[in-house]
Amino acid sequence: MFLNTNASRRDFLSRGLGVIGVSAVAPSLLMRTALADGPAQPGHRVLVVLQLSGGHDALSELVPYSHKEYHEARRVTRIPDEEVLKINDEFGLHPNLQGVRQLLDEGTFAAVAGVGYDKPNYSHFTSTDIWQTADQRGRSVPFGWIGRVCDTAFKGCDDPKLAIAVGAGKSPLAIKGNDHPGVSFERPETWRYVGDRGDKKRADLYRVLNEPRPDAKGNLEFLARTARNANVASEEIRRIAAAHPAKAEYPNTGLGRNLRVIASLIAGGLSTRIYFTDQGGYDTHFGQKPKHDKLMADLNDAVCAFMRDLAEQKQIDRVLLMTTSEFGRRVKENGSEGTDHGAAAASYFFGTGVKSGIHGQHPSLTDLQGGGGGSLKHTCDFRSLYATVLERWMNIPSEPVLGDKYPLIPCLT
Repeated sequence: MFLNTNASRRDFLSRGLGVIGVSAVAPSLLMRTALADGPAQPGHRVLVVLQLSGGHDALSELVPYSHKEYHEARRVTRIPDEEVLKINDEFGLHPNLQGVRQLLDEGTFAAVAGVGYDKPNYSHFTSTDIWQTADQRGRSVPFGWIGRVCDTAFKGCDDPKLAIAVGAGKSPLAIKGNDHPGVSFERPETWRYVGDRGDKKRADLYRVLNEPRPDAKGNLEFLARTARNANVASEEIRRIAAAHPAKAEYPNTGLGRNLRVIASLIAGGLSTRIYFTDQGGYDTHFGQKPKHDKLMADLNDAVCAFMRDLAEQKQIDRVLLMTTSEFGRRVKENGSEGTDHGAAAASYFFGTGVKSGIHGQHPSLTDLQGGGGGSLKHTCDFRSLYATVLERWMNIPSEPVLGDKYPLIPCLT
């Protein structure tokens, strides 16, 4: 039985019917030419989005050490004054961010305070969807903001590598587009032909593509082209990752491995415009301090290695790294030596294209929203982050992607 060739492109892409397994049956000539019209431009700018998953306690990273309210609200989770890496008379960094503090001195680190959105949602899943779609309707919006960037800025381009998620067990909604579903893998070497694995739908797809019929038009042609392009992309990704080893020592952590792969692909000239990766573990309801201390050390070591690697490979001027998190934590610690889900938090930028320092207005530690420990009120809509990187870094109009105009943040040169 053949696949229904009237099936929609969206259904095919969303089901992921073995696209990367067609290399075993696709003609080699087509394989070699499938990406001939890709958008690769030597030296194009690259955005790396790093999601701090779980709801990051930004008050323990960008520390308001001079505010008495901070000391009153935090007993166990507080960062002592003598340990804070002071930036100015009000704020400093977590003591495990010494490398980031050096990047600040070098002019390649910027923080944006008070990032969030109106009527915050405190569910991990819902708020993550809101951030990844750039829409407060969340998952009812079918495509992510990065996917929409690819759809609007690269119309008619068949290159499947425009957006890549590295280290993801499941493809994040952020990179999903209508015409550009994005590429997602845990490790480059695993993104390859693995056969139909006993899956009848996969086997039927391979048969259709291997035995084209005279009436095979429209969606079937799209399926075949998508499959061929994905397989060419998988070969190219594995080849580049292997051919460009790191020139800096990365920590042996998930984030370290993911950023090392991304640096290799950037150095190898891959046509990807936006990479997405994440660091989990930020849902610190109890026993927060030792967990968060380790997360900060891991973040510091991985990001600083990434920056050194890019500099050694002469790619650092092409790359901007931005952090996001679905929400922050409450101001007052709870009775379990942790902090509960909050609202606004800080986001961070790394790269030679930043205006170093702290940007935006930090939220009040007394004028809070919600009961209990209270949440910081946002002073910057998170979509302003996206609008800023699109317009000031990638030279892409933001309104067609975000559906509205948002104020730009003066954090990039």
